[in-house]
Amino acid sequence: MCLTLQLCCAFQDEKYLYLVMEFMPGGDLVTLTSNYDIPEEWAQFYTAEVVLALDAIHSLGFIHRDIKPDNMLLDRNGHFKLADFGTCTKMDSTGMVSCDAAVGTPDYISPEVLMSQGGTGYYGRECDWWSVGVFIYELLVGDTPFYSESLVGTYGKIMDHKNSLTFPDDIEMSKDAKDLICAFLSSR
Repeated sequence: MCLTLQLCCAFQDEKYLYLVMEFMPGGDLVTLTSNYDIPEEWAQFYTAEVVLALDAIHSLGFIHRDIKPDNMLLDRNGHFKLADFGTCTKMDSTGMVSCDAAVGTPDYISPEVLMSQGGTGYYGRECDWWSVGVFIYELLVGDTPFYSESLVGTYGKIMDHKNSLTFPDDIEMSKDAKDLICAFLSSR
């Protein structure tokens, strides 16, 4: 099974480049989560699928750097395919990338990527695994774990994740799910 969205063809006119992708009638995971309270069994299923997709991408020598529900499109059977490789980059021979800018979507960015901003950032696939932790939390809680009204506030919470990661009392979640989220949302 292919876990990434397939490009059917590409063409251009004087103004635009057109990419024709396979049709994904299930929409994206954001739409699914807005229509349903996601039980842990569903979260386990989608976590397994994102892990398989990332394993495939990483084994090809790339880091996605923008793992989030918006980039997970559902086929007619409810399986997802990963999309939006605009921030994807090739790892060097040690499995790392050099970057001096914070790349990705703010709520999902790892501390390692944030620390690269304005300097000589050097990080690896751990940035994708961090985003998986944010993704699982969001599936089960309904919000991202480090959300703040401001970008600075969000980034501050991410950098202080050891103290700012909390689980709402009114959300039922197994200890295994919390442990898995905490394992993903940890320092390199």
